Formats: sequence, C-alpha cells, structure tokens
Amino acid sequence: MESNKVRVNILGQSYNIKGDASPDYIMQLADYVNEKVDEVSRNISGANSLQVAILVSLNIADEYFQMKKINTGIEGAIEDKAREIISLLDEGLIGDIFSGAGGGAGRF
Repeated sequence: MESNKVRVNILGQSYNIKGDASPDYIMQLADYVNEKVDEVSRNISGANSLQVAILVSLNIADEYFQMKKINTGIEGAIEDKAREIISLLDEGLIGDIFSGAGGGAGRF
C-alpha cells in the first residue's frame, strides 16, 4: 500500500502527516480537528494551546465512545433479530422458502 505525505496545520503548527490514507482523507481529519479547536476556543477564553488540545482530545474521545456505544447496541439488536429469525425458521413458523410452495421450486 502506498504511503502518502500531507502537510496540515493545526493550532497554528504545521505537521507532515504520513499514512496509508488518501491525502484528501488526511486533510478531512485535520479540518475536523481544527473545527473542534475553533469550537473549544470560542467557549473557553484565555486557554493556552495545550489546554485547548487536551479539551479537544477529550471531546473527540467522547464522540468516539458514544459512537462505539451506539454501534455495539446496533450490533446487539441485529444479533437478537437474527436469533429470532433462526428460531422461527427452526420452529417452522416461517415457511420453507425452498419448498417450492406457491409456484415452483427455486423461483422467487
């Protein structure tokens, strides 16, 4: 996989970022971080760069954990539904879709 190198600016500092992701994606990440920096800076006056960076990191970590929690809930719901469908199939409550009932075997 090709490694890309992109120059980004965050909190007034330039960074050369090297990674496998596309340059556009790396720039998108830097833009997102800069949006968070602007958001935190607007809400906290007098904070230095380190304080802003820590608060931004905490905000992004919170977003990550919230999304992870939602994703886990969705995965659990899908697993529950799959078990429910399997149970219905096992009990014969959902017809045998391969029996050919209602119009010939193998036709859908």
